[in-house]
Amino acid sequence: MPALAVAAGVLGLGLPSVSPARADPVPLPTTDFSLKADLKRGGTIDIAHSQGRMRVEIQKPNIPGSMVGIIDLKARSMVVRTPNLPTMAVEIELPPEYVLGALTGTGLRVGEDKVAGEACDLWKIDPQMKSALGPTTACITPDGIALRTAVEIKGTKQTVFEATTLTRGPQDQAQFQLPPGIQVVKVPKGKIGSALGIPGLGGGPAEAPPAPAPQAPGAATKP
Repeated sequence: MPALAVAAGVLGLGLPSVSPARADPVPLPTTDFSLKADLKRGGTIDIAHSQGRMRVEIQKPNIPGSMVGIIDLKARSMVVRTPNLPTMAVEIELPPEYVLGALTGTGLRVGEDKVAGEACDLWKIDPQMKSALGPTTACITPDGIALRTAVEIKGTKQTVFEATTLTRGPQDQAQFQLPPGIQVVKVPKGKIGSALGIPGLGGGPAEAPPAPAPQAPGAATKP
């Protein structure tokens, strides 16, 4: 939700190999679409994509309001708004653990499946050194839409994201922009993992930047 790792050793699909299999780039979305999905840790997600940008809106039962992320897949950056910071957005580098709707990196096609009535290829994505997740598998359509993602966490395979509906078609470009007047602050990427509900990212919800340290009495101040 990277150079994203989708490894499907957990599927038990052995590839006969006379020579080592060659990894291919994992396909990114090439068409405008919107989808709805369930998060297996609870909650729902709405995703829209157009021209390399994605809007991700997450609603979780234990959090009032919704969390909205706007992602630039080419620049690998993410701007996130959370309910507890209504006038602020935080910007981070897209983490390797991001697995919702689109994945990046290299991997191998190891099978086929169907999700939400759509045919998709099972991808085993090469592990990323910086990723906190274990082996990850994704079912990705020929036009690059990730419909389901499963990761191995502490030795157990867990489906963290699965689409329930998918609609291809033009998207309203305004939804990929922040509202006027929103302050954008860059933060370390580990700080918002829990807020987004992406396993493996660690950290807590996005936080405002720390206040400046108080000056000692009598210290000089800059104009």
